Order: sequence, then structure tokens, then C-alpha cells
Amino acid sequence: MNIFEKRLAELANLPSVIPGDQIQVTPDFLFVSGQNSLNVIKAFNRQGYKNAKNPAKILFSLGGAENEAIRKFCIGKGIRLIDCDLSQYYRSENIPMNGMVIAGIDEDIKGLGGRGAIPIVISPDSMAACLAAGSFSMFIPETTYIEINGALTGEGNGKWLCTHLLDIFEDSLIGNAVIIGGTVFEQLNDEDLKDLSSFFQLSGTAAGMCSPVGPLGQVESVIKIKAETIRI
Repeated sequence: MNIFEKRLAELANLPSVIPGDQIQVTPDFLFVSGQNSLNVIKAFNRQGYKNAKNPAKILFSLGGAENEAIRKFCIGKGIRLIDCDLSQYYRSENIPMNGMVIAGIDEDIKGLGGRGAIPIVISPDSMAACLAAGSFSMFIPETTYIEINGALTGEGNGKWLCTHLLDIFEDSLIGNAVIIGGTVFEQLNDEDLKDLSSFFQLSGTAAGMCSPVGPLGQVESVIKIKAETIRI
């Protein structure tokens, strides 16, 4: 098992998992944000749920015109509301993100993979059920490890790397878990990590994370890239 599978197995209370397994995962945190936030609340009520199982592990982000409906729901269920970026919230609370499995409904959460988290996007209906039960069902995807080593040339940065990876892989990684590692991370700052992690969303991965030390276990495929050969 690799770092991604080991963490999911732990949260599913299983000794091991392999690609294709269907498991019931209890994530470290649930994050409800974006345009579908109200749909989660509607599904929660429609399905007859009354209470949130682990409100301390749930965060809602304030929306636009729907602020009052979201606020009322959260107050009633004892759920915290935040009005900032999730990574900003974790930094302010001094909560480490490495290896943290975060379920959300907005594709934007995939950007948290740049900080070592394991973000997984689920549907509003699945999120509503997860609020009530504390867990959700998922299939373990195959994992691709992308290792980038060497020195970036010129103005190389996270955005540059993201563009290059998209040119290489296009839509071939849809549905896969992807881990990016390698010595190139020694040259990237926080803004670079944020830009690089856009790759996980734009390439359609099922889940993605940055792990400079590598996958720490078996993966289905490995691609090695020399940073100095990258040209944009």
C-alpha cells in the first residue's frame, strides 16, 4: 500500500486496501463550500436526517445570498462556519494537514493536495449522508506516482509545472489517484505548491496529493520527469 491507501485503510478500520475495493471511510474533516452548499442542506432535510454525527469535524463556508440559510443550519447542528480559505483556517488553528483526509463537494478542495492533504470530492447527497453518519463510501482508485527531479530552469515555478504536466497527461489520469514527489519540491514555495496542485483538479484525478518523500509504498505506475528538460 502507498501513503494514500494506508491512510484510507486506517480511516476505514481495515488492515489493507487495494485498487477496486469499496470501503466506508470516516474522513478527518468534512468541508461544505461552493454553489452546492444549499443542495447539501436540502438533501439532509429531504432524507430525514436530524443531527450531524461529528459536528466538531465539520466546517461550512459562508456562501453568497444564501448566508442566512447556511448560518441557521449550522447553528442548529452545532457546526462551525468559516469565512476564509480552508488552508488559511488550518494555518490559523495550527492544524497540520499532512495526510489529512478531507471530503468536500467543491472541486476547489483538490488544491489542498499541494499541502499534503488528501482531498476527496463527493456529491451533495453523499455529503448530506456523511454529515449524518460520519462516513461515506468510495472505491480505491489506481495510483500514479509522478516524480520530478532536478533543477528548474529560467522562471520555472508551480504554475509552469502544472502547465507542463497538463500538456503531458491531458485527460489520461481521470479517475486515478495521483501522488507528485521528487527533489523539485526543494525549490517550490507556498504559492508554487498552490499553483502546482491545480493540476489535480484540471486533470480530473479522483484524488491527488504532493508528497516530496514519494509514495511510500506500491503504486500502479511511475513516471519520472527531469525538471531541467521542462520548457513552456
